[in-house]
Amino acid sequence: MRTKFLPIIFLFLSFCAIGQGTGEVIITEYYNRPLKPTQEQLDAAIAAGGITSNDTPNEGHTEWFEIYNTTDSDVVMDGWTLTDASSSSNVTTIGSFTIPAKSYAAFTGFHIPDAQGGVEFDYIYDYKKPSFNNESSYADEGDTSCPDGVIIAKADGTLVDEVRYDYGYGEYIGNIMSGSCNSNTAAIGIPAAGSSSKVSFMLAVDPAVMNSADNDLPENWSFSEIVYDEAGNQRGTPGLANDGSTTSVNDPILNQAITVYPNPANNVLTIGSDLEGEFSVVLFNVMGEQVKEINVNNRSIDISQLSVGIYSMKISLGEKSTVKKVVVQR
Repeated sequence: MRTKFLPIIFLFLSFCAIGQGTGEVIITEYYNRPLKPTQEQLDAAIAAGGITSNDTPNEGHTEWFEIYNTTDSDVVMDGWTLTDASSSSNVTTIGSFTIPAKSYAAFTGFHIPDAQGGVEFDYIYDYKKPSFNNESSYADEGDTSCPDGVIIAKADGTLVDEVRYDYGYGEYIGNIMSGSCNSNTAAIGIPAAGSSSKVSFMLAVDPAVMNSADNDLPENWSFSEIVYDEAGNQRGTPGLANDGSTTSVNDPILNQAITVYPNPANNVLTIGSDLEGEFSVVLFNVMGEQVKEINVNNRSIDISQLSVGIYSMKISLGEKSTVKKVVVQR
């Protein structure tokens, strides 16, 4: 009996070891070298109900990562866990969150809109659980930081997805001071070395690589070039397709001045705003493909020809733009 089942057990362990989980939800973007909040921004967030063990501004307050639902059905993540893939192994258990079919969601540990480009995050996890190393943790000779990242598992412990990164330095390999990192035998290489600060790294928007196996391969990741804050110094696509189709400065003032309703919508979307002028509207599907472009005077948009699903809606007025998520549902 033992001889018969040992190969099967070995194959299962090998499968799990390289991060290939069930893959309903996958990790598609990391922002691990963010803009720190100012003390004023942090104090305001804490006063508004934020909980933190550290009231001194640091990168942990503004980090985020992104996930994608690869399936054609909504995925309920209640009770799932997010584990810090570094040596800290801190864990957050998701209380209640459902990610719609074929859609992205952005997770952060501490919501400070003024320091995060006005982004409205989909889920806020326990502060610093996970928490991310940046490139400086790996670049110097003798560095012992383990590969970092997120491990997503179901409530029963079943691995869904994990993506670990180390910029390819691998100084921990064979380093007697690296503890559990000694079990690593090669540098992971995600992302490429040499990023600047305040830039995310992201998985390619390609159905062929958007799965729990191919998102472990360095060649499928690149640095974002998409600015998402008004100041123009934070780059990434939190909660949006990663290929840059929604390129624009996500102007927070314009974002606050515009509402889109109903959402979900059936056949018509309406732009609600007191701003005067003609809006330019472009709709993109979850793969970043442009599906509709229109200039809007009467603030009403016919979407009756669009398929059911989730879309990114880029709305521009003059030189300013913002992006809204909209759902078409019938």
